[in-house]
Amino acid sequence: MRESARALIVLAELMPTCPICGKALETVRQREGVCYPCPTCSGRVVTISQIRHVLGDFIAMKLLRLMKLSRSPSERHCPFCDKPMWMVNTEAPPLELEACRACSAVWFDEPTYESLPQLTSENINSIQMQATEIIALNRLRELKEREEEERREAKKKRRFLLLRDGESGG
Repeated sequence: MRESARALIVLAELMPTCPICGKALETVRQREGVCYPCPTCSGRVVTISQIRHVLGDFIAMKLLRLMKLSRSPSERHCPFCDKPMWMVNTEAPPLELEACRACSAVWFDEPTYESLPQLTSENINSIQMQATEIIALNRLRELKEREEEERREAKKKRRFLLLRDGESGG
């Protein structure tokens, strides 16, 4: 009996919990992936992967970008890892969401989640916007790599100068 009680405790610790009411979230398998609704408050947490399947790459990438840029901590904690989530605000449509960077999970309260199907219509220019975003991300990656290479070269140069000065001085 002791081992089964420990197993239940471990299982309860692994179950995602609602950031609003603290109840265990259900695991619902859908055609698009897995969703974790709260049976009490009807909120739900979904991963960016599921958002990509349901709403498309453009919206998923936009949410990821907003999650990384957010500087507003939420009072709520992630249902999966229990770390504080971040407030994410979108302009079009205007939404206020909470998201966990570590888990790539987004919490939707019931009214917000129910409004999502209207978001699935893609903008006519979405392909151009996606291409622009991909180009910008590639340029940013290249710039970061170039800056890192310059840092390494500067560090090598400093070491060389320190060694040279040390040898000539002693």
